[in-house]
Amino acid sequence: MKKVVAILVVLLIAGALGWGWRVRQAQGKRPDAGFKDDDVVVVKRRTIDSVVEAIGEVHPANQVQVKSEVSGRVQTVDVITGQLVKRGTLLATLDDTDLLTEKSAAQTEIDGAQLRLDKAQRDFDRQRDLHREKLVSQEVFDSARTTLDLARNEIEKSQRRLQIVEDKLSKVRILAPFDGTVLNVAVSKGQVVSGATGVAQGTDLMSFADLNEMVIRAHVNQVDAAKVQPDQVAQITVDSLPGTQLAGKVTLVAPQATMKNNIKGFTVDVLITESDPRLRPGMNANLKFPVARVEKAIAVPISAVFLEEREKVVYLRSPNGPQRRVVTVGIADFRHCQILDGVADGDTVLLRRPATAQPKP
Repeated sequence: MKKVVAILVVLLIAGALGWGWRVRQAQGKRPDAGFKDDDVVVVKRRTIDSVVEAIGEVHPANQVQVKSEVSGRVQTVDVITGQLVKRGTLLATLDDTDLLTEKSAAQTEIDGAQLRLDKAQRDFDRQRDLHREKLVSQEVFDSARTTLDLARNEIEKSQRRLQIVEDKLSKVRILAPFDGTVLNVAVSKGQVVSGATGVAQGTDLMSFADLNEMVIRAHVNQVDAAKVQPDQVAQITVDSLPGTQLAGKVTLVAPQATMKNNIKGFTVDVLITESDPRLRPGMNANLKFPVARVEKAIAVPISAVFLEEREKVVYLRSPNGPQRRVVTVGIADFRHCQILDGVADGDTVLLRRPATAQPKP
């Protein structure tokens, strides 16, 4: 009797083991076997904000390199770096000794020219009277008139030369062009500087800017630049000011593309409309341009969408195995994309391509 019982126990155990093995084998043959919970996601509705992101650098909206219009030796530097000044404040002066000497010589030249003019006028008046009486020839009279004209021309040239010297003297005092801040001073007392006769010429004396109005200049790639328009709002964060949110407005989208770091794009300027007093030129800033927003959109993770034969597809989990669905994609953020058709709310999609569905060229 004991042997019969033992045999029955052994048979029951063997049967249980066999049944478990068959179950495991059946599970192993399920079409969606091998996909864990982390490999699938349920399609849900969510709000998708499509934004264009860029990194730029803070610049003053109005910044100039202060130069002297005349050459000379720096006599005084009247400001320091970081100083706030009003328009018309004296920034620096140049030594005017040589110009004063030149002015004195020009004045002496005018005095001499005036004497010669007075003599020429007297000679002309006399020759005119004699010519009327026919006591001198026409040639003598014409010569006197020519001498008078030359004397007048000479004094006009002397007066213009004096005016030029006086104009230079008025420029030895370099004044602030507008209310602003001295960013840096590039010269020191006693240094000889050259005058600016053109935009790219002359010695830089100092950098000067209005820090109350700042812009961020960014390089946006050519694909995203088409989505950014003038007057569009921008969200700004600055790495140097953690936790600070600033607001801005696009003031310029360059009409011509440029290359930066081997990427073709367009320069975009953003005027900071809500600033922070701690903001300084040269700081890096992160820009976000909201371009589209869809609420309650059917959305899937971007990793669930695959490109096959120029079609965008997703794979749905089903009892019969992964189902391939061609989908139409709408807007996207950095994690999810909107699905316009092809899947429904509540479907379960795979986050990695099934082994049986190889990508086609």
